[in-house]
Amino acid sequence: MKQNPSFYFIILVLVVIDAWLLAHPNLLGKLGILFFKYDMIRTFPRALATVGLTTLVAVSIAIFMKKTSRQTALLVLGLLTLVSVGLLINTYFKFSAGSYAMTGSGFKTGALLMPLILILVFGNGMYEASKLKK
Repeated sequence: MKQNPSFYFIILVLVVIDAWLLAHPNLLGKLGILFFKYDMIRTFPRALATVGLTTLVAVSIAIFMKKTSRQTALLVLGLLTLVSVGLLINTYFKFSAGSYAMTGSGFKTGALLMPLILILVFGNGMYEASKLKK
């Protein structure tokens, strides 16, 4: 089954946008990155590598699962989609209160975009696996 290349282009654009947003918090966010030693998102290249590698692993899992049986692929990708939704909910509540709420709207959007990218990748993998023959 051939994957639409525009899906990967959209994911690539979202990865670059996410890395840009994460690498550019406001002053309080920058202090938090230094204080909590979030070195993986301190600069744009590091944030791009972090978000890109995470997305690449997710895409690799989705592609690998499509090579297994339909039932296994649907189960694993469904669970990973649910975990990603849980991560999105957790991130939303984490960035709605406390010191994380003052890190700037761009940084918060970047933090929420990563779980959304994972939901897209695993959800698309689940859709593609559902089209596999039994």
